[in-house]
Amino acid sequence: MSRYSSTSRGNPKGIENPHPIWRGIGFLIILIVPVLSYAASQVSMPYLIRQRWVPKELLGTPKLPEWLDFAPVLVDILEVIFVRKGMYATILVTFLYIVIIGGIISILYAVLYRLFGPKKYGPLDAPPPKVKIKKYKR
Repeated sequence: MSRYSSTSRGNPKGIENPHPIWRGIGFLIILIVPVLSYAASQVSMPYLIRQRWVPKELLGTPKLPEWLDFAPVLVDILEVIFVRKGMYATILVTFLYIVIIGGIISILYAVLYRLFGPKKYGPLDAPPPKVKIKKYKR
């Protein structure tokens, strides 16, 4: 047995693991936010084009580079994705929605974790020092 290893297994006495619901928040942020953002960009794109908030340079059809011809299967897949007009604008608005929705969910997560999360100090932590500071007088 080495000098720094512990013989105890598992959690020390009194330490709690976080509730499994907090793993669901990570799932929400990683998988559902991009899908929701893409759907929101599809819905809002006609409005953004009507209001002329999207530059016309982003409304063209993307072209695949010439060096990609060595992989015909990949070219076929990418052509199906990029055949839509205005794909650059859709991707840009999707990333904007990802930042906004991800930020809102992160703030809500932080508030809920602060309210319902584990205690600030566990049973193995030292209590905060109780020091009285006297006002300095000359």
